Parts: sequence; structure tokens; C-alpha cells
Amino acid sequence: MNIAVIGAGALGCLFGGRLASAGHDVWLLHRREQTASTLSTAGITIHQSGAAPLAAEISATTTASDVGTADLVLVLVRAHQTRTALAEHAACIGSETSVLSLQNGLRNYDYLLDQVRHERAFCGVTYEAAITEEPGTVIHTSTGSTTFGGGRAGARTTIRETLAEAGFDVDAVADPRPVIWEKGALVGATAPVLTLTGCPVTQLPTDRLAGVVTPLLTEAARVATSRGIDIDVETIQQTIASMADSHAEHRVSMAQDIEHGRRTEIDELNGVIIDLAETAGIAVPANRHVTALVHGVEQCS
Repeated sequence: MNIAVIGAGALGCLFGGRLASAGHDVWLLHRREQTASTLSTAGITIHQSGAAPLAAEISATTTASDVGTADLVLVLVRAHQTRTALAEHAACIGSETSVLSLQNGLRNYDYLLDQVRHERAFCGVTYEAAITEEPGTVIHTSTGSTTFGGGRAGARTTIRETLAEAGFDVDAVADPRPVIWEKGALVGATAPVLTLTGCPVTQLPTDRLAGVVTPLLTEAARVATSRGIDIDVETIQQTIASMADSHAEHRVSMAQDIEHGRRTEIDELNGVIIDLAETAGIAVPANRHVTALVHGVEQCS
């Protein structure tokens, strides 16, 4: 397949590198010319504890027309960059191109549907975790499942098989909204707390942090229900507890964004919950508080 990955950060390089190693023609799209040049020259090296590094040659560019028409476009930029990135890289999205978002955030599926027809728009979540310290060098901090849905059934099967052949634990569903909300609620309840406190993931199950995480989750679940989507708070809490082991070495992207003076995804997570709660007449004080605090840290960083 001819695959374009919009966003050459840690996850973009992880997915792009694995797919390239599986024999696909992969292009990484990045907004910085110097980064794209480095990736094209040096390729990608993926490091994972207990395994030999995986090295892959790859093409990278800032210009989507270099790619031609892709069979699959994988979107892995920050959620607030989605609409702009899709518009900037529209040259590689043809009339038959499948577009898949595996980003954090609660509105990405809507953004894709605004850009491509329903049968070609796919959205989901991944629990793979990675960090990068320099372009092309990826530390795969923990493995996890990937679930996506939407679009045509035949194309879903093709995408699932493609990702599975590249070594990902992947599942496809017809309706992606429940898994999107489940992951969105989880990230919205944990990332701001870890970012504001500076605590590592291993501290999530402690009583002090759980006292903030649980109200955030409960509010998100109420808003999801108002949208006709049921998410199980207890299941999400169990996942959070397991992250203390499975994601012990990971540092959440929101904290990394603050550290580097970048805008966070808070508005695409907790901010969405606030917006939808207003429409539904639901009180979400915990989400309002953490959103205001993260905005304050953004302004001062």
C-alpha cells in the first residue's frame, strides 16, 4: 500500500516505521523541512525494552503532492491541528483514499467527516505509547491495543489486516464512537492531573489522585450518555490502575507539550466535555477546573 502518515511525532514514527518494515511504501508528512530531511536520510529506529531495535528506511516530506494519491492516510497530529493538517495535505487524499485517525480527542471523527465521505472516514484509538527525543528515534514505552471503526466494511478489514501484519494488536468495529469516548474520558481524566501535579503514571491509583480522576470520569460518562453513548466508568478505572504497570515509563503528551511550550489538547478533551455539557444542561465542575488550570499553565509556560 501507499501510506501517508500525517504527523511525524512519536506515534507517527512508530506506526510509520512498523508499516514500512512490513513492506509498505510509507511517507511521513511533517511541517518542518529540516525534520523531514533528517527522517528521509536517517530513517526510523524503534527501541523497545527486551527487543532488538527496529530500523526502517522511510520517505518524509512537507509537501503532500510528493506522495501522490495514497491508499491510506493515517492522521496522528495533535487533535487541535487536525482540520488544518487535513487541508494542508489534501493533495495525497484521493477519491478512493481511506483516512484513519488514531488521535486523542473527542472531535476527530467529525473533522474527518467534514473532509472526506463517510465510507472513507475511519476513526479510533490506540493505547500504544511512545516518546521521541530526536527525529526518527522512537522509544516504544508500552504496547497496547488499537481499535477503530467507521467507513466501509471491506476497507475496515483491509486496514485491520495491514496494521496487524505490521505487528499491532488491532480490532475493527462498525461504530467507533464508544471507544473514542472511552479513551477520551480516560485521557481527559488522567493527562491533566499528571500534567498539573507532575506525578508519574505510577501514582494514578493512589487515593489523592483518584479523588480528582474519578469526578472527571463520572462527568464525562454523564455527557457521553446524553449523546447516546454508554461508557463504563469502572472499566476505565481498571484500565487506569493497570497503566501504573503497563505505562510506568511513559510521560503523557500533555506534560510534554507544556514542557516544550506547545499548545495542549485540553480543549479537544475536557473542553469538548464542557461544551457538550452546556448544551445538555449537565454540571461538570471538575472538568471546568482542570481545563482552566491547564490553560493557566499554558499561558505561563
